[in-house]
This record gives sequence, C-alpha cells and structure tokens, in this order.
Amino acid sequence: MTDELIASGVIRKLMPWETALLRCHFLRLDTEARNCRFAAGVSDETIAGYAETALGPDALVHGFLVEGVLRGAAELRLIEDNAGEVAITVEDAWRQTGVGTALFGRLLLTARNRGVRSLIMTCLPANRGMQRLAARFDGKITYASGDVFADIATEPANAVSLWREAWRDGSSVAATVLDAQLNLLKRARTGFRAEHRDGETPGA
Repeated sequence: MTDELIASGVIRKLMPWETALLRCHFLRLDTEARNCRFAAGVSDETIAGYAETALGPDALVHGFLVEGVLRGAAELRLIEDNAGEVAITVEDAWRQTGVGTALFGRLLLTARNRGVRSLIMTCLPANRGMQRLAARFDGKITYASGDVFADIATEPANAVSLWREAWRDGSSVAATVLDAQLNLLKRARTGFRAEHRDGETPGA
C-alpha cells in the first residue's frame, strides 16, 4: 500500500511544543468530522483540553501541513500488548485527495519501527471514510456496542523500514524549511506590492 501524497503539502511528525497547531486543526473540523473524532456534543473547550495532552510521551502524531497550517493529523497512542490506537482527521477541503491514506501509511511505518504489532481503529458506523481506510490496509473489521473496530497487523521492523522512516523524516524537514522560505518570500512580495501601491502618486 502506497502512502504517496497527492495533495500539495508536507507530512511530518509533530513536535511536543506544536500543541497550538493541533488544537487549531481540531477546532476547524466541521460538525461531521468532530462527531466522528470526538463524539457528538463535544465543546471547543473539551477539544482544546484534549489537544494539550495529545502530543504526550505515549503518543506520536503525524501532520499534513499546507503553508505551515495543519490540515490533517494521524494520531498513534501506544497501549498495552504492543498495540496502538489510531485516529485520523482531515479538514474538509483536503478530503478525497489521498491525505488520509498518506498519513496512515506514514503512521503505520512509525508504529512498525517501534515494535507495535497491532493498530486499533475505533469509529462510528457512519464514519465510512475510516472504514474504507482500514480496509485499504487489510484491517479486520468487527462491529460491537454500536461502534466499528478495525485491527490492522504490522510487520516486524527491519533495516529497510528503519531507513525509510529516517529518510522520510529528513525529507520532511527539508520540505518544511523550503515551504517556510517560500511563504516568507510570498509575504515579502505581497508587502512590497502593497507598499508600492500606497506610495503611488494619484494621476502620475
């Protein structure tokens, strides 16, 4: 299964100090996406509180960023028996573009290299997107107590998988730096044009 990214953006691991990026992403989710991720009726305050702990020592989060703004996130929370819980969120404008698949592929590689042998996804029956994603990665899907559960097995780590993660981490850092430089250049050009227009002499 490929995790090749179709939409334009950068996928990289989020650092512990990037809570604000994750919080703002969660708060931008539409009602349907919020319900699928956090259950119905969850307040902004509850979501913000969750984001404050989501980058803790027992978790790894890969983000999809566009011009420095987080538009998708794949969360891996380590649990007992070499297993991990997975949750994926993608903002509306970036769905159906391969972002969810790319995020999950990157997360799967990370989990494999840390000895996680089973990835568990839990979602509501209405969350067809997560169910399709689990099926793409050969997840075993079961239904119980009104929820859908998917169990996805991972292969043991090897030299190739470790190299792939290291290479992708390095590539992501380089892409992030380049993206930041391009954004600075765009802002500089915009500021120059605005200053130039403001300085024009009427009728000149």
